[in-house]
Amino acid sequence: MNKGIIRFFSILVLATLILSGCSTGAGNTIKAESTGGNWATILLASPDAIRLAVPPAAKSADEQKEIDELIEFQKQRTDDTQRTVDFWNAGASVRWNEIARDLVAKHRTDPPSASRLYALLSVAQYDALVVAWNNKYFHNRQAPDQISGEIKTLVPDLDDPVYPSEHAVVAAASAAVLGSFYPDEADFLDGKRKEDEESRLWAGVNYRSDITAGDSLGDQVAQTVLAYAKTDGADASWTGGIPTGAGLWFSAPDDTPLLPMWGKVKPWLMTSGDEFRPAAPPAYDSAEFTSALAEVRNISDTRTSDQSRIAAIWADNLGTYTPPGHWNAIAAKLIQEHKFNEIRAARALALMNMALMDAGISCWDAKFHYWLIRPWQVDPDITTPVGQPNFPSYTSGHATFSGAAAEVLGYLFPDQKDKLDTMAEEAALSRLYGGIHYSFDNEVGLEEGRAVGKLAVKLGESDGAP
Repeated sequence: MNKGIIRFFSILVLATLILSGCSTGAGNTIKAESTGGNWATILLASPDAIRLAVPPAAKSADEQKEIDELIEFQKQRTDDTQRTVDFWNAGASVRWNEIARDLVAKHRTDPPSASRLYALLSVAQYDALVVAWNNKYFHNRQAPDQISGEIKTLVPDLDDPVYPSEHAVVAAASAAVLGSFYPDEADFLDGKRKEDEESRLWAGVNYRSDITAGDSLGDQVAQTVLAYAKTDGADASWTGGIPTGAGLWFSAPDDTPLLPMWGKVKPWLMTSGDEFRPAAPPAYDSAEFTSALAEVRNISDTRTSDQSRIAAIWADNLGTYTPPGHWNAIAAKLIQEHKFNEIRAARALALMNMALMDAGISCWDAKFHYWLIRPWQVDPDITTPVGQPNFPSYTSGHATFSGAAAEVLGYLFPDQKDKLDTMAEEAALSRLYGGIHYSFDNEVGLEEGRAVGKLAVKLGESDGAP
């Protein structure tokens, strides 16, 4: 039942994205983002760090060859090519984050590692698009249908210059980052990369040279991001041991806890993983702890269908896109509903995904600093319908991830802030309903996540995006 509920919501999100991505036809333009090439990059030194070669000159023989190619594409359009165009026109960054979520679920990637993947992916997309926008206005190339009356586009033109193609930039950067995590998916990712890029030729909105330049740019930025990833400490080995004593978490023999070194991973926004380390949880022999444990047991004994439903919706166990992916899907839906253009979509996802990765680092720092025992380990009669995570209790990962995501998305979508805060609180509460966290795990985790999220908001307020 739990898997069915989760699957239903995943399908619902996907269907919403597909419907919202339908083409509105030619003859319209998407408002220009004229300052996009000046927004602050995250890893690249500057927005003009990569200068592309000059595209074919206006009215040149080379340009005419590219126009002729687009006319040939136009003649061969089918219902299938229209569907492909519409699918990718929902947004390259959105679609590639969707692909990432599917791969996380398929490969059973754990939540902290998934948050790192989403962050690296979105940073590559965003930095590549800022550099792309800088090149767009440097070269100032007009769209094909503005040059030739024979070109009939299937989607609205960008009101920005077209060189390089933003879809090619995102496709190349995304395929490279995802391929580094899942090398056995190389053929699949290359196919999606080509499909995304060629959708712009079928649509008649980019020249072949726009695609080629964008692909090269995206790949160059991805290599910078992947080089950075090798230095963040995510692959550090754990040589410690599990402490023993009253009130301390324990595992089955020979069962290593999940990522005990994750609190030492290099963060994007925090100065270190312990920047927001919370105060110690209630002492194991205190009245406050006893009361919190009794609350978990009482819910376990009297769990309602509504509480079970909430626990299942937010379970996000291995084999799903994980809690960071849950918020990634929520962000993608909001991006579509608010009609963000490509560079704004990438910025939104980068800010949120960086906050999610840092939230996981902060949470794991607390978990393996305090080593707090889980409720069912104290009272084996507590039932856990959402599973039994193999790491300490304090603080709640779901709560910390959710507090960070809601804080960032509330900044990006202020009309949705109250709803997002309510969702974060529900996600945190779901872990109490699932029997695997005390209330104080959730309450402190939410605050921890919100503190991380505020750092992303501060970055967004200073990156130059109006």
